[in-house]
Amino acid sequence: MWVELILTFIGLFLSLYLYMTRKFNYFKDRGIPYMEPSFPFGSNNMFQTFTGKSSFVEIGDYIYWNFPGAKIVGQFQFSEPQVMVKDLELAKNIMIKDFDYFMDRRPFEILGKEKLNKIMGRMLTSLKGDQWKTMRSIVSPVFTSGKLKSMTVLVNKVGDDFVEHMAKYSKSGEAFNAKDTFTNFTLDAIANCGFGFEARTLKNPENQFRVMINKLIRGNQVIQMAKFILISVFPWTTKIKEFSFLDREAGDFILDIFSRSMEERRKSKVKRNDLLDLLMDALEADRQGIKQNLENDQFDQDAQVHVSKKSAIPDDEIDLFLLSNAFILFFAGFDTSSSIMSIVSYFLATNEDVQEKVYEEVSEAITQNGGSDSLDYNTIQGMSYLDKVVHETLRLYPLTLIERLCVKDYKVPDTDFVIPKGMLVQIPSPAIMKDPQYFDNPKEFNPENFSPEAKAKRSPYSFLAFGQGPRNCVGMRFALLQVKLSMIRLVAHYRVERCAKTVSELIPDPKSPSMMPKGDVWLTVSPRNSS
Repeated sequence: MWVELILTFIGLFLSLYLYMTRKFNYFKDRGIPYMEPSFPFGSNNMFQTFTGKSSFVEIGDYIYWNFPGAKIVGQFQFSEPQVMVKDLELAKNIMIKDFDYFMDRRPFEILGKEKLNKIMGRMLTSLKGDQWKTMRSIVSPVFTSGKLKSMTVLVNKVGDDFVEHMAKYSKSGEAFNAKDTFTNFTLDAIANCGFGFEARTLKNPENQFRVMINKLIRGNQVIQMAKFILISVFPWTTKIKEFSFLDREAGDFILDIFSRSMEERRKSKVKRNDLLDLLMDALEADRQGIKQNLENDQFDQDAQVHVSKKSAIPDDEIDLFLLSNAFILFFAGFDTSSSIMSIVSYFLATNEDVQEKVYEEVSEAITQNGGSDSLDYNTIQGMSYLDKVVHETLRLYPLTLIERLCVKDYKVPDTDFVIPKGMLVQIPSPAIMKDPQYFDNPKEFNPENFSPEAKAKRSPYSFLAFGQGPRNCVGMRFALLQVKLSMIRLVAHYRVERCAKTVSELIPDPKSPSMMPKGDVWLTVSPRNSS
């Protein structure tokens, strides 16, 4: 019996080995440079990520720097061949010019009866094809400058609470965890100007809402990555077991708030002109075939999508789609923005000259505003040095890299290689933004990398923190508004300083679900003389 069991095990292992390695000659046979794969993880960069030794954002670093002269390089995620695009012009084509070939993101089919899984499967980030086109065209106009102007008033009210909240750290000299603190800021902001309820986490960081948010975001990134890759590579596993990516209690708690708010608004007909109102109006406009206006800048023009007259969203699922995309906007609105704020504050604390220049610009704007630090949208947009600081932060510490799925066979220009339908393509945006051919002294923090003169010398597509093309970050303007307003309030009243717990280098933590650095960001503040 033991012999039979051992032989069965050996047979199963060999079958698995042959199945997992069957494509390992894919790039070799086609004359494409590639990272050598090994069983079972595939290429070494995937092994490093999957085992928690390096962060997801670092996947493309080795390939980018160790295959000189190559436009594209092959890699393997477990058994699946993938393409890493090194050439910026080709990357631009994939993101914009030839977007129809690369419309979708990584395949990620979430199946099951759980409400949270149904919600996640209909988020803008998960949708594909015509449904994605329809939803993207609905969501994009929600974030135009005109609509953000009215939200600035609400974010400024949160700014008042933030200044008060930071006073206790200023008086005590106690170090604060920047991510936790700025998450309180963004939760209050997105709850208020996004969905019409008072979260009050700055005033009461231990309230039930904040407790539920902690449960929602405290997952281990390595475990989540394992689930994510398992579903991506072996989608049939979802038919055997229903996976959950978010804490069910916390997710249901947040969704219940949104559902009740939607119901109350439909009954009362009262308008707040917040994100939820704008989403509901945009969905109704789509049903009636009413076209909404977009921004005229290059970033948004590159992102336009053309949709058929008929909506791809079923009438009986409109509320589900609305709830799904309210949820993803809420999640991105507080989690990603607070991560950016944390890193910006780190660079301000570790570059005192930069912080003083920001303070001078902020002080001038406040003086022009009659001494009030509640600045309007146009004034914030006009603060050029602060804008440089934020963009330089995102260049040095981006929160993601870019992935696109090939949806129809694509012949790579000037080569004989065809990227087949169904192959995942990655663009190593973190490495591109540290390339000396685009940025001088790329490892140094230098806001002048975003001066008009510096930007004129390089391709506008070399800055990829928000992506480019129709799959770019739809909430970029709202994120930047929150980040800048928080920094304005912070430096107007306090000096941001390093402390004994401040790390000397920002190294992305593979286990952090919010892409925070190892050791987190710990800082102190002291009062400004003029405050």
